[in-house]
Formats: sequence, structure tokens, C-alpha cells
Amino acid sequence: MVYDMGAPSPTGMGERLTKMSYSFAKYRILFTLVVTIAILILIMNIHHMQDTHSTTLKTAPYSKDFAFPRSYQSLKQKIQMKKVVATVKPMICHYQNQSSVPEERSEEMFLLKMIEWPMPPQARTPFMNSTDPKHSHFLILNSQNTFHVGDQLQVMVHMYDFSGNPKQYGGDYLQARIHTPELKAGSVGTVVDYLNGSYKINFTLFWPGKVEVSVTLVHPSEGIQVLQRLRDERPDKVYFKSLFRSGSVQETTMCSVCLPETAPLCNFTDLKTGERWFCYKPKKLPCTTRLNHAKGGYKKGLLKGAEGRFLTSKVNLQQPVLPSGPGFVNVKASTHAGANLRRCVRGKSLASPSGFYYQDQWMSATCNIHRFNTPNITACLRKKIVHFFGDSTIRQWFEYLTKFQPGLKRFPLGNNENTGPHLAIDMKNQIMVKYHCHAPPIRFYIETPNMLYIANALDGIKAGKNTIIAITLWSHFGTFPVEIYIRRIQNIRRSILLLLNRNPDTQIVMKTANVQALTPEGSLYNNNWDSFQLDVVLRKMFKGINVSFVDAWEMTVAHYLPHELHPQQIIIKNEIDTFLSHVCPFAK
Repeated sequence: MVYDMGAPSPTGMGERLTKMSYSFAKYRILFTLVVTIAILILIMNIHHMQDTHSTTLKTAPYSKDFAFPRSYQSLKQKIQMKKVVATVKPMICHYQNQSSVPEERSEEMFLLKMIEWPMPPQARTPFMNSTDPKHSHFLILNSQNTFHVGDQLQVMVHMYDFSGNPKQYGGDYLQARIHTPELKAGSVGTVVDYLNGSYKINFTLFWPGKVEVSVTLVHPSEGIQVLQRLRDERPDKVYFKSLFRSGSVQETTMCSVCLPETAPLCNFTDLKTGERWFCYKPKKLPCTTRLNHAKGGYKKGLLKGAEGRFLTSKVNLQQPVLPSGPGFVNVKASTHAGANLRRCVRGKSLASPSGFYYQDQWMSATCNIHRFNTPNITACLRKKIVHFFGDSTIRQWFEYLTKFQPGLKRFPLGNNENTGPHLAIDMKNQIMVKYHCHAPPIRFYIETPNMLYIANALDGIKAGKNTIIAITLWSHFGTFPVEIYIRRIQNIRRSILLLLNRNPDTQIVMKTANVQALTPEGSLYNNNWDSFQLDVVLRKMFKGINVSFVDAWEMTVAHYLPHELHPQQIIIKNEIDTFLSHVCPFAK
């Protein structure tokens, strides 16, 4: 198995204040009207440019080497027709894919089989028989050899239990990287599970000097057994709520993609995509009075027996595995390495390793990454509309651009900071940047009118050469069965294919998941194994589609900074540089 890794005023003063307030309100309305007109003019200008530069449907919406798998032959025909409305079965808690497209149901089964994880042979493993990172070790193969840049480095990892016995089965989740701290250099390794307690890790040596190897046990196989049970059996471990109000009457009820039918339900299933969502019906109000969506909280008491011991800090959760010999190799420069890379193009799948850090800059293994300062970013995005869709990790891109682009001013829409929607405009350069979060499940407050499924948003975009779309969603889906994530991505992918049929010149970028810090309790609701599985699914589902990728997963695993759900600024800058290198590959 392979995985990638004050006081009352006098009357006179009150009258003057009233007049001043009226005058201020009048000017505020006038100011708002002027700004709104300016924005409308800008939008019209940009859309005019899109109409001017849009290409007719002479070009396929996927790369030249893309071939639909057998199961996609009829899907290829369907995307040219009106979008199929998925059917919804009444069994609310039944996770079978409800798509009306047979190929999508087959794809789901294939993907679930692809990400099957090897589990311990016993339903309950004694703790002393579980993986112990302190007893385990790794060994660099042929460490005495002379290595050059471009060579492969192989490492064997042997896992032991707390009794000091070799493990006889696999399924541990490992992360590995090579790094040179003085050079701020790093890259990830690819792990091969031999299913017998041994693992091989393959690295590509990208830079010369002393290169150190680090191996981390993220979760033991016994811990993953717990996480998988919770993911599949307890989709209610994060619960949601909505406020319903009419006049002075208001009620709050619980909501989710799956609710036990212990009381009448409000069915908020999206009619176009078939994405399901339910709330318990208020006792005194109709379903149409729903005002918002928010996280309700986290369920407690999820673990059974001694399961918590498999998710213990400083014991078996995100712990280092040490070398049994040298933990580094010396790498010499190579005359064959360092060939000029081509510009970044769409339609190419991500390989692993997809790149490396050197002097804190991300270098792609396949294309040339430019370094974008403020003028470069302005030049790249001039006369363009940028749409960011997804969770808070792509909202960071919106926040980065508005922070470091002085001409890009946020327009106060008064929406929730976490979910938006948000808008920023550079009037001089005719740049518009938007952010919109994805629809539930999302663990933030959002008002009902602002809830929008990404697939529906894509269907409504009049795209073209001057439209850039970047998408990510993963973090809020890890607590649910993978089928729900697959269904969401299938809807988004279908809309992307339709959009590319309409406007093949539209730039679409997918940002992968990224790693995050882990705590024993936090791992029950967000963990890197669940995120890794969703990321594998995303990459596979977009293989061969004419989109670009930003490999945030490897960019966070390879970096020396601690793992965080919201990576620090230096990592975000590298993500932005990679994003813009695909959008503007000819930048200087």
C-alpha cells in the first residue's frame, strides 16, 4: 500500500445633533450609492472583457492526454447536456450515493476501495500490543554510499509494540521528510506499507549538503481503527443548529446531514445538486422561517473502553521514530541536476514529491514557480475577477491578498468574518476578489441567504479568460463518512466540466488539504488521517481534468514550522506564489 504523503443633552443641542445626524445619513447614503455604481461599472467592464476574450467551444475542457475511464464515457456525454438533478431517497441516514448517474455510483465504490486502510487483525488490541514509536526505529539503506542531487534515498522503518516485540501487521500512519535546517530546505517522502510491521520510504534528493531524515508516527494502526469507527458510526460527533424566527417567536433546533427520525424534520436538501441537509422542525414555526446555520457543539463520551490510550500525546500521537544508525546522508551536487523547468500548465496530475523547499521558497518538481511581489501580483490580476470558494484555509488567500496589495480594498458587506461572503476591489487596476465559504457542513455561523453550494455558484458564473477560480474543501468533512465528501466533489467536478465546456479559457485551481496540529480530543473531530484520505480522493477525482493544483499538503508537511490548521504567513506566501504561477505562467 502506498500513501503520500453618557448624560441627556439640552434641547437646542439635541436639535443640532438631530440635524447633523440627518445630514450625515444623507451623505452616507450618497456615498454608498456612488460606490455601488462604481462597482457595477467595474463589473460590467470586466464582464465585457470576458465576452471579448471568451473562446468558443473548440477546445476540450480537459488536457490533451485526458481519457475518460470506461465508467466516464456516458458522463462525458452528459456534461454537454443540462445538468442532471440527483434524486433523493427518503432514508436520511443511508449513505449510499444518491446520484442518478450510474458511473458516479461506480466511481464511489472504486474510490472507497482505493482508500481502504489495513486494520489490526483484532477488533480490540491490548494496548501493550499496539505500536510504540519509542521501540520502533528507521534505517537509511546504503547510508555509506555517495549520493548526488537527483538520486533516490530509501529508508526502512520497523515498528514494535510496547512490549518490544516486532509488529506483525501494518496500517500505521507515518509522515516522513528530509530537511536541512540551515538551508530551510525540506521535502516529503512516499511511504510503502508492507503490511507486516515494516515500511519503506522513498525520497528524492533535491539539494546538496547534509540532509537529515525525520519519520513521525502520526497515528498507530490501533488509533486509526478508532478514528475510522467514529467517522463511519458517529457522524453526529459534531452537531449543528439553526435559528427559526417569525415575529417574536423563535426556536433553535439541531441540524445535520443525518438525523434520527425521532421528530418531524425540515428537509433543506438542495434541489439542484441533491445535497442533503435536515433540521428538526420547530414546534411552533414553519421550516421557511430558518434564519441561519451554526455549529452546535461537539459530542462527548465517544470513546469505548481503553480506546483513548491509542490517541495519547507524547506516547503515540504525532511522535518521532528515531534512527537505529545515522539519521542523515551527505549529498553532492550533480551536473545533471537543475535543468530549466517549463512554465506551469493545467491538466497535469500531482506527483509525489511535487516539490521541495529551499531557502524557504517552494520549488516545484515539474514547473517554474515565480516569486510575486506587490507589483507582480497587480500585473497578474489586472482586469480579472478572482473567486475563492471553500473553507478557511482558502480564505487565508483572500486575507493575504487584501493585506499585501495596497490597492485592493475590502468592501464592507457586513458579513460574518469567518464565512463571508467577502469582496475586495482594486478600482484602478479593475481587479475584483471574492471569497465565499462552502455550504454545510461548516462549523461557522452563516445566515441562510448566504449559504451557497459551490456547484451552484459555478453554474452561475459567466466565466472566461479573465476569470480565476480557486477551490478547496476538506476540513469540515472529516467527521462524516467519505461518501458524503465524494458526493460533494462529484457535484463540483460536474459543474467545473460544464463551465469549461462553456468557457475553456477559465483558470481553475484546486488547493489540496493541509496538515494540522493534533491533540487527543481534537483528533476525534479533526485529524490528519481523515484529511489525508479526503485528499487522496480529491486528487484521484480530478486526475486528467483541465485544472491546476496547489499541493498544500506537501507544502505543510515539508516545512519546518509546526503543523497548524491555518498555516503561517511564509507558507501562505508560497501557496500564493504557486497559485499565481499557474494563473500567470509567463510572469517575470
